[in-house]
Amino acid sequence: MKKLLILIFFIPLVALSQSFRATVDRTVLEIGDRLTVTYSTDGDGSNFRAPKFNDFKLLMGPSQSQNIQIINGKISRSLSFSFVLEAIKEGKFTIPAATITADGKELTSNSVQVQVMPPSQAKLERMKKEKEQEQNTQKQAIDLINENLKIEVQVDKTSAFIGEPVVATYRILMHPQLAVLQLTPEKTPQLNGFWNQEIDIGKIEYNLQNTNNKTYQVAVIKKVILFPQQSGKLTIDSYEFNTTVRLQIQGQRRQRNDPFDQFFDSFFDDFFNRSYKDFNTIVKSPSITINVKELPKNAPLSFTNAVGSFKVNAWLDKSTTKTGEAVTYKLKLEGKGNFKLLTPPNLSLPSNIETYDPKIIDNTRNTGSNIEGNITYEYVLIPQTPGEYKIPRLEFTYFDLASKQYVTQSTEELTLKVVQGDNKNISIQGVNKEDIQYLNQDIDFIKTEIGNTSGSFFLSSIHISLITLPLLSLLVIILVLKRKKEQLENQLSFRQTQARKIAKKRLSSSKKYLDNKQYDEFTEELNRAIWGFMSDKFAIEFSKLTRNNIEEYMIKNGLNNDLINETIELLDRAEFVRYAPHTSEIDFMQIYLTAENIVSKIEETSR
Repeated sequence: MKKLLILIFFIPLVALSQSFRATVDRTVLEIGDRLTVTYSTDGDGSNFRAPKFNDFKLLMGPSQSQNIQIINGKISRSLSFSFVLEAIKEGKFTIPAATITADGKELTSNSVQVQVMPPSQAKLERMKKEKEQEQNTQKQAIDLINENLKIEVQVDKTSAFIGEPVVATYRILMHPQLAVLQLTPEKTPQLNGFWNQEIDIGKIEYNLQNTNNKTYQVAVIKKVILFPQQSGKLTIDSYEFNTTVRLQIQGQRRQRNDPFDQFFDSFFDDFFNRSYKDFNTIVKSPSITINVKELPKNAPLSFTNAVGSFKVNAWLDKSTTKTGEAVTYKLKLEGKGNFKLLTPPNLSLPSNIETYDPKIIDNTRNTGSNIEGNITYEYVLIPQTPGEYKIPRLEFTYFDLASKQYVTQSTEELTLKVVQGDNKNISIQGVNKEDIQYLNQDIDFIKTEIGNTSGSFFLSSIHISLITLPLLSLLVIILVLKRKKEQLENQLSFRQTQARKIAKKRLSSSKKYLDNKQYDEFTEELNRAIWGFMSDKFAIEFSKLTRNNIEEYMIKNGLNNDLINETIELLDRAEFVRYAPHTSEIDFMQIYLTAENIVSKIEETSR
């Protein structure tokens, strides 16, 4: 009786146990044929783990499907996962088992044996034809991408003088329905022969625009002011992007003569039986040649390559001083033109007035079409003997683009009255008072009266002064140069030590934008964090940062190849999210985490 009860209860349990099985749509196929493998269970399941199909090429999958049936009030469920494989070699192969979790238990499917035969002659001919069709499809796809995705460069002029600004604007034009999955800078423009300054374009914004009777999404992705520095034909290089575009192709149609015929389908036409395929190509802007003309030959001696429109003015911060006290001579240039290429003018001063390299105060700005504003050169003068000195006029010549002529301006002649001082208080930027005090003492030793000459000249105060004066003057020069070098090194060291701190602050700011789904602001702040960190860490001017010189500096600093490749990939990815329209396929959080990780790695590796 007990055995009968056990059997009665056991039979329903067996009936209720859940199965997990693997099936194939065929067990014999030829090389090049496709095989559909399906793993299915007659109930619910989770944590499906597919095997590796090492002997086949995976074309698609897993594709998940769920079926629910209600028969006579009873509900039954089934769950399946399908893969499409391509046979790539001859032989007998095992389709491995998969696993799934159901009712808290891990279920393992069966494995399936299949045999792959060598292709028949008919199959070889069909494969050849399919390859030709695939090549034709590829060509049509690339032509379609090039027609609907363009990078162009526009310049405000194609002929200019040396030093005359040329504005180059790079734009992206994209068909609104084109599914761009990736758009990564492959090659940034090499602007050889130009001094250039990039214009901040802010966040990338797309606007609809009609060009040649076709509507595009258009955005400015780079804008730069170029100042040619040599004559001849100079080339504005192309901007290249590696792009992946998903296009719709017409699916397979079975026909009597050609059962595998397929042809390319326009991505915006609406057809049934369509599928999608990704295509990779390089999209680049055309290069543009600028004809750079020589400046006229009759340039005055006071011409220092200034091109534009300028005004010059000079003044002293005080007109009366004492010997050994510093006076500041200020020379101000204002207007518009190639300010960044100018060198401080040389002053023509009496020999008994010491002077130093000027402090440069730059108040210029990038207007989007030129450099405008003013630069002030502050020269520190230290008169050594009393008297009235004339500081002569200073001539400044520039080439005026409006009149196509040289224009010379000059400052007013200035008068400086110097009275005898105690030579104890000297203030000069970049030099300590103690450094200059030796020079003051040397001057104090010089006698202006003959006095008693009956004593021996050897080891007299005059003799000692004449010996020590050159040595102490050399000491002052060495101290000044050393101090300047230390200040520069300290500045670079400070930037490098603060690089990670500043980058983390910017990354934190970008994270707030990301949390609020402000993707435009996030991408802008993320790029500032990454490029700013590279500028500070490797002591590269921000305006001169490029993908290539970052890679060079990382190599010079001994960073490993994997980290270098990760960094370049991050730079490309960060640039992509700036240029491409934001879609759900972009994993912003992953980009943010990668940036954090790379900043930490570079900081730890380059300590």
